[in-house]
Amino acid sequence: MKTFTYKLKPIMTVEESDAMAGKFLKQSDCKVLFTEDVDVFDAETGKCIAKFRKAVIPAAVQLAAWDNLLIAAKPSLNRGTSGGMDEDGAKVRKFVTGNGMISKTTQAINPVNSGIVGYFDRNPRMPMCRLTAFNQQHMDKFKKAYPMIKLVDNFYSKLMPKEYKKQRALADKTSQDFVIKDTAFTTVTVNKNWQTAVHKDAGDFKDGFGNLVAIRKGNYTGCHFVVVRWGVGFDLQNGDLLLVDVHQWHGNTPLIKEDKNATRLSLVMYYRENMIKCGSIEEEVNRAKNRKHGEKLN
Repeated sequence: MKTFTYKLKPIMTVEESDAMAGKFLKQSDCKVLFTEDVDVFDAETGKCIAKFRKAVIPAAVQLAAWDNLLIAAKPSLNRGTSGGMDEDGAKVRKFVTGNGMISKTTQAINPVNSGIVGYFDRNPRMPMCRLTAFNQQHMDKFKKAYPMIKLVDNFYSKLMPKEYKKQRALADKTSQDFVIKDTAFTTVTVNKNWQTAVHKDAGDFKDGFGNLVAIRKGNYTGCHFVVVRWGVGFDLQNGDLLLVDVHQWHGNTPLIKEDKNATRLSLVMYYRENMIKCGSIEEEVNRAKNRKHGEKLN
């Protein structure tokens, strides 16, 4: 199938796109919708915005990912700006911990169905690199979904070789206890029926590129992935792959169900940039055991 190339000028200034953070998009915010194989570039800088490939994921690979990763998408408030703003314009809120203290961590206003699989880096509440809860509880399911992750990794290496080479080099230098085997990824975010508000991905490798697949069951319209500053959108059907600059402001148009049980499961594969600091599993466990209260994370 022929791949088309488009060079698009921004329809917003940087400041105008910054002002969109946390807002929910309307379908009218998608000025150009792609439904075919396409490479999209910024006409002013020449930088790649996205590469979209239709029907490249085999049905059996999709089904295995669906069957094994669907349960990973659970109600969550830990999604910040992508969870959207409330009616007063607030994006996030502080929450009270079990001992009555106000946490420094923020929660999204709106709960969403989202979860992570694979591996995760240290944070103040969990001061050790670790398997995600999903992997701890469902390693068998993770292994069955692996062909999807590996296939996307293969396409990433072919379609964005420069970005892939940097990311894979980082992954190869990382403790292999915390890398998805033979890929440039450490982690997969699994979202279910989530119209993300306008946001930029955070915590992933800044020189890498986003890798996104959507698996659909039932009939619905919308939920197009839109890169806001260019007003460009992509309609992901089963088997499609979107490689996109997730460090630009982006979000989804509304998901409009035609069937009551229509479901959109999206998988986002990436490398968490702090995973390079991880030691082996044994070293991370010992580090956590020996860490003094209040000691700064490295």
